[in-house]
Amino acid sequence: MARLLLIVAAGSGTRLGRATPKALVPLANRPLLAWTLDAVSPVGAERLVVAAPPDRLEEVRAIVGARGRVVAGGETRSASVRAGVQALAPAEDDVVGIHDAARPLVSAAEFEIVLAAAERVGAAIAATPVVDTIKRVAEGRILSTVDRGDLLCAATPQAFRGGVLRRALAAGDATDEAALCEALGIPVETVPVSRLSFKITAPEDLELAEAILAGRGREEERSMTRVGIGFDAHPFASGRPLRLGGVVIPHDAGLQGHSDGDALLHALTDAILGAAALGTIGDQFPPSDPKWKDADSAVFVRRARELAAERGLAVGNVDAVVIAESPRIAPHAAAIRERVAALLGVEDGAVSVRGTSTNGLGFTGRKDGIAAVVVLLLVPAGSGAR
Repeated sequence: MARLLLIVAAGSGTRLGRATPKALVPLANRPLLAWTLDAVSPVGAERLVVAAPPDRLEEVRAIVGARGRVVAGGETRSASVRAGVQALAPAEDDVVGIHDAARPLVSAAEFEIVLAAAERVGAAIAATPVVDTIKRVAEGRILSTVDRGDLLCAATPQAFRGGVLRRALAAGDATDEAALCEALGIPVETVPVSRLSFKITAPEDLELAEAILAGRGREEERSMTRVGIGFDAHPFASGRPLRLGGVVIPHDAGLQGHSDGDALLHALTDAILGAAALGTIGDQFPPSDPKWKDADSAVFVRRARELAAERGLAVGNVDAVVIAESPRIAPHAAAIRERVAALLGVEDGAVSVRGTSTNGLGFTGRKDGIAAVVVLLLVPAGSGAR
């Protein structure tokens, strides 16, 4: 028993107020059909066919690519389905899932449930509950209120065993294949699905779908947001310039280290690497390697950024604290903030640099050295600094 998919995409865009066939109408800067194909791709069918407008086959083939075959649809839905089924050539017990290209928000999980129901009973359709009160009217006036308790809205996917589908299509035309089965007395199981699988028919449907996709995009961005924490500490060493955040600060001693000893840039590098799950600064730039001897720590920050970018991540914002009894950081905070922002490719407003002391406690309190703590946010590349 094979699973086969047919996407019906030959409809016009008349009710959308477009001259373009509905499947090719832009939705969030992509053809509507492209979103539908993405939605059904996890289903894992053995063969996929798209029934397309006869005069737009090449455009549709460019969208479908290697995912399946494109055939010319007909003037009616049933004619398009017949053309698609002929191309799929299902065996008697194969299951054919039929879906409207105009329903791009379908859930692959719900699609799977409909296919499983058809495998079990022979015919099944997705359906959504009727949530509004239904009125029967004549000449604009209400005649009665319809009990909605046993009403459902037919949707897609609809799925059928190959033999059942061929019998139904031979019976005539209908707005959906389930209706043809009903006429033949073939039982059809209904599978409740989310109302998000609505059909894009009117301009407001297109607006709603775009709003939903935009919300999903924001949710995906939130799921990709990563927090990194970096810490570094160095003792003072005479005879070296004091570098913090890539800025030389007047002081009677610099910081000891294999590189230039910039504790703040080292903590920043570790925060980026940690947020991107790329190890530590020691892993990427081992102090045993002579090429990092006296190196400008800006090199470490730039490389960490590049590694994060390879994972589709960029710096969103940074909060850095320098712990030192001496020198005072406040007079240099603006210059450090500007330098760090330049190294990270973000606006100055996305970087905070502050100084604090330990009130005489610990090695920084004894003025033996300086420590730095950085908290950093990585966000999807292109989403901008938060």
